[in-house]
Amino acid sequence: MQDTKKILVVDDEEVMREFLLEVFSTQEPLGAHNGEEALTMISENPVGLVITDLKMPGMDGLTLLKKIKETDKSIKVIVVTGYASLQTASECIQAGASDFLKKPFSIAQIRKAVQTAIGIS
Repeated sequence: MQDTKKILVVDDEEVMREFLLEVFSTQEPLGAHNGEEALTMISENPVGLVITDLKMPGMDGLTLLKKIKETDKSIKVIVVTGYASLQTASECIQAGASDFLKKPFSIAQIRKAVQTAIGIS
């Protein structure tokens, strides 16, 4: 059973990853710099929510989303990107994303997305 309060932040940009880790610091979030590291962390830690960047070297956020959902459909995934399009948003939602946010987003927007996904702020 996954810990529905544990958050994993996946972003190859250290500034964004550290920012999100700070925003959700009261939930003691985990951080990963790519999709492969994220999958390893999920297999070793109970996680209820993943916030992932869409564009990353190696495994992109959409592929990560699909692999997470193959492993555990109960894990919620929020996809964030600076390269938003209607097509990518649609693909992510169809693949099971709880939300899709375009960078830059506000702290209020990401908190609302997390609140909606797993009930914490």
